[in-house]
Amino acid sequence: MIHLLAILPAALLHSPSLRHAPQVRMAIETPTPASETPTVVDGVVCARGVCVIADAPEELCRLDEVDGEIICTPTSEVAPKPIWPSALLLGCSVLYGTNFPLGRLMNDGLPASASTSARFVLAALALSPFLPRLAPSLRGQAVLCGCFTSLGYISQSIALVDTPASTVAFLGALTVVICPALSAIVDGRKLGFVDAPQTWGAAVLALCGVALLELAGGDGVAVGWGDAWSILQAVGFGTSFFLTEKMMARDPTQALPITATQCAVVAATAACWATADGVSSGWLLDEASRSTTAMPGLFLAPQMRTVAAAAAWTGLITTAANRLGETTALGRVSSSEASVLLATEPLWAALFAATLLGETLGATDAAGGALIVGACVCNAASPESLRELLGISPPADDGDGKASDTALAHTDVEPSVADVACAAVARTRSSDDR
Repeated sequence: MIHLLAILPAALLHSPSLRHAPQVRMAIETPTPASETPTVVDGVVCARGVCVIADAPEELCRLDEVDGEIICTPTSEVAPKPIWPSALLLGCSVLYGTNFPLGRLMNDGLPASASTSARFVLAALALSPFLPRLAPSLRGQAVLCGCFTSLGYISQSIALVDTPASTVAFLGALTVVICPALSAIVDGRKLGFVDAPQTWGAAVLALCGVALLELAGGDGVAVGWGDAWSILQAVGFGTSFFLTEKMMARDPTQALPITATQCAVVAATAACWATADGVSSGWLLDEASRSTTAMPGLFLAPQMRTVAAAAAWTGLITTAANRLGETTALGRVSSSEASVLLATEPLWAALFAATLLGETLGATDAAGGALIVGACVCNAASPESLRELLGISPPADDGDGKASDTALAHTDVEPSVADVACAAVARTRSSDDR
């Protein structure tokens, strides 16, 4: 029996068109005896800076030995899609939403530097078993990525000192603009309206949402330092997502080691920040304040139990355990579905802020937040569906006769895979005959 899967990866590697389509998720199955299990070539699912190997491809294909054609059937028709991965990913988004009100609660009892340090020391310790598994070739990139992650979390913590948790969460979702901008600047990806209408739609919705959050209040323009830190948070996280997704897309098995490295870098950076802040402000030099602010005294002082519980929750549950759950669920849902589910995080943050802190959202705040969440959902849409909705023609080929990356990632993928697979089988049969 000819094993198609043994030769297909090399054939795909030499296919000029498929090299531009990293999001192909397709399984090729060769005829096998009843006792054998079909072998699957897994794709990669990416969302919010995390990439994992997909456990269930979008299509299951088999080779017809009679006419040599590839026959594909959507996996949804072969077996029903389980609900638990989507529920788990939504649960992760809900838990992420608690970070913002609990971060503000911690800042009420601790300096921002101390609360950030406590949270990420716990998260880094919980994820430390994955550190030795990091590929040596990724160490430098993972540390650099951790530096941008540190920028995001430190900016978030400073913003939460005097800015409503819901506002910080909504402005943090501006990563939906940062990531495409980096793709255009760093990778040279085409982002014209015809090439990427979803990006332009997301940018317009996000900017309108920010305008409502910041400029449409009863007091007119109300932009403060907390808002600037919140936007800087989006820059840090957006850059981190961009770099992390590029690393994980090359080797999705490194998801947790890269995450562990990022948390370790954030913990080290936050510890340096807390040390400098504690010395300059004096709370680290005073024994009484140090005994209740620094670890392990934070967890031993009775009056700090609420703050300590918040630090443990955000460090162990919503950072370490949540990332484990996220990587588990991502392999079983599509990138678009994952992006939409994770886009609900600011809504949960606003709900928890109202419940735990008594924050209220005005009509303009709610509308602005809804527009920013809508931007995240729009960015997850396929460009083909938006072009069809708007009546826009697909982008034309570029100068070398190749279509744009966006078009290649979504059009004519299945016939190309089938053609390459059939050609590979023919070459193998020919060599076997000789």
